[in-house]
Amino acid sequence: MKRSNINLLICLDMLLTEKSVTRAAERLEMSQPGMSNALARLRELTGDPLLIRSGNGFILTERALSLAQKVRSGIQLMEDIFSNEGPVNLANAKGTITLAAAESTSMAFVPALAEILGKTAPGMSLNVRAPDPEHIREWLSEGECDIALGYFPDLHPDLRRAPLFQQPLSCISARERTPNGTISRSEYLERQHVVFGSPFSPRSSFEQMLTTELAAAGFERLRTVHVSSALLAPYIVSGSSLIATMPTWFCRHYASFLPLTVSPLPFQVSPLETDMIWHERTHRQAVHVWLRDTLRSIIPGAAATGMDIRMET
Repeated sequence: MKRSNINLLICLDMLLTEKSVTRAAERLEMSQPGMSNALARLRELTGDPLLIRSGNGFILTERALSLAQKVRSGIQLMEDIFSNEGPVNLANAKGTITLAAAESTSMAFVPALAEILGKTAPGMSLNVRAPDPEHIREWLSEGECDIALGYFPDLHPDLRRAPLFQQPLSCISARERTPNGTISRSEYLERQHVVFGSPFSPRSSFEQMLTTELAAAGFERLRTVHVSSALLAPYIVSGSSLIATMPTWFCRHYASFLPLTVSPLPFQVSPLETDMIWHERTHRQAVHVWLRDTLRSIIPGAAATGMDIRMET
């Protein structure tokens, strides 16, 4: 095949995925005129308009819909050919692994992962960044990160998911302000809360889930302090009248050295599902297969807190 036809196949895949010349061009870092030219050439080759205007956007023709899976399979076949590395020599492996995980999830996995990498693959570097649920698909598909750990309820179908563990939730409050060790429903609603997610941090899917579940029951928290680091919340709570809702293990960890009381929530709230997310792009790459298996083998929390946080219910 001519190289130009392979490039056109890549353009076609992105056009069928995004249904937009502008977004397809941005995803492939092309100019919009260049993508428009590619679309014109594709229309000529297929004898079909492929994208037709509907209202303010575009929709796929029947021909385009019939091609979509074939095109994706063709792209995947090429990726498989060039990513089939065979067994990897971890001792000599070079490169960087980028992990997207919230601070509490990073505490649960990164200390053990760092130790394993240092012994098994010393030539590999590890970058850890805060996740942004609104951009996680883009990050994973374009290589800005390799694996995401956390709660991601609305995943695009081209992302892969493996469950890791559930995190029940509890409430923390200053010990001197919680004499009976519990928080009543009225007190929970009347007291001010520290929440993760300032205007300078990514949207928190955890906080959104909690707010949605409370709203469904007809309740709303007084969210008065917004922080960009979840690690700051226990310190604010321990020295004030504010309270916070966090994973139970996280609450108990900080209560072991701060004057905090850990109380059950006075509502029925779903536990936080913690998953491992990755893209088809890296699914068969040997280093990433090993990395995912390694993350599955880690006892969450053991390296940082000395306890298996899966048992913290």
